[in-house]
Amino acid sequence: MVLSVYERRRIGALSVLTLFALTVFSFAAGGSSSSTSTTTTTIPPVVEDEIPESVILGGPPPIAPSGSAAVAYPATSSNSITGRATFTELGYSSNPVCFSAITPVGVQLTITNINNGRSLKCTSAFGVNVPAGVTVQLNSTQFTQLADLIDAPIPVKITW
Repeated sequence: MVLSVYERRRIGALSVLTLFALTVFSFAAGGSSSSTSTTTTTIPPVVEDEIPESVILGGPPPIAPSGSAAVAYPATSSNSITGRATFTELGYSSNPVCFSAITPVGVQLTITNINNGRSLKCTSAFGVNVPAGVTVQLNSTQFTQLADLIDAPIPVKITW
């Protein structure tokens, strides 16, 4: 955008007028008053030798730790994995089939929903179309035995 000479002079004049008005208003508001008073506050220095001991304000005194807590580790098995399960419309039959690329083919799998403890059994089949990040894919009728369809994918434990 190109401004004409008239417009540039007009903007310059308005800038000078604005600066002059701001200067006048700041002095009128008390900026030039010579009777200002200052208050000084002195803070005593902190002496490191005078730090008080901690005080217990109420309740029983704290118990000193006397060892370590027992930690429970989950049982590990070479025939179980944890992963995620989702559903598909494929694989419906009287003998339930579940698709997985990780589990052995043709074995009976027990799939347990980690969130609610429900489980089902199905026969493992190799799944080519299993989505990324999913360990096992069930038929939608099987999946509803574990969780609602809107909850997919769900965390599961798979044993065989």
